[in-house]
Amino acid sequence: MRLAALVPVLVALASSFATTEAAGQVGQVPAAAARAYTPPRTPDGQPDIQGFWNPVGTFYNIQDLEFQALYQNFKSDPARRGKSLIVDPPDGKIPYQPWAAEKVKVVLQHHADPTPQFLDPNARCFLQGVPRHLNNREFEIFQPPGHVVVFNMAHHTYRVIPLNAGPHIPGDVKLWMGDSRGRWEGNTLVVDVANNNDQTWFDVVGSFHSDALHVAERFTPLSADRIAYEAVMTDPKVYTRPWTFALSLNRIKDYGSELWEEACHENNQRTLDLMLKRPGR
Repeated sequence: MRLAALVPVLVALASSFATTEAAGQVGQVPAAAARAYTPPRTPDGQPDIQGFWNPVGTFYNIQDLEFQALYQNFKSDPARRGKSLIVDPPDGKIPYQPWAAEKVKVVLQHHADPTPQFLDPNARCFLQGVPRHLNNREFEIFQPPGHVVVFNMAHHTYRVIPLNAGPHIPGDVKLWMGDSRGRWEGNTLVVDVANNNDQTWFDVVGSFHSDALHVAERFTPLSADRIAYEAVMTDPKVYTRPWTFALSLNRIKDYGSELWEEACHENNQRTLDLMLKRPGR
């Protein structure tokens, strides 16, 4: 199996999430809708957002939801770019510092036939990080007392968000999923995510960050079947200013009783070697 053979798999996965969602489904939280809905409560008093959820978006290119379909004529017709999952800045673009913008261009140019340094870490079975694990396949939320827990079907990803749990772990400890601390502000779950490593990407085409990334998340239930999600990314090493990413999370009503297991790597040594090494080594 060649590394390039992984790309069609990524394309197929990403296409299942591509959307031309109508205005208001992806973007700033509709204030009236948030006020109108009162969610049920868990036994410990949390607003109940438990269940199986699906993101409305794409993890192929968060700045351009039509990029995958238009990639072949992207250079000749840049005006045909689609809607972005980035709601601030208004142009839908990540506000990279100049050096970072140049780095992203190089990855973009090579992402369709990558050597390892241009290959999406998600394709190499690494954890997706925050917020990508909410924009990458189905996931489950459940709420044991004092916590919110997220299981993602990809790569056995899980995330435990303690509520009112005190300070973050020491700053020199860097984690793939970061260190989350949550609280409820009314019906909105607010999560502070620190201690991120610099190994995850936000999408397939190399939207990246450093280990200075700080993520501020808000989960606002708008109905029994929809959550508005926003995340503000701050990283003074890579960006010129904070930027905001938004998703609509829709309930899956007929999923069953548990997530399907997706084992990214099951002792396939040859493929693993190709993932982690340059061709020809």
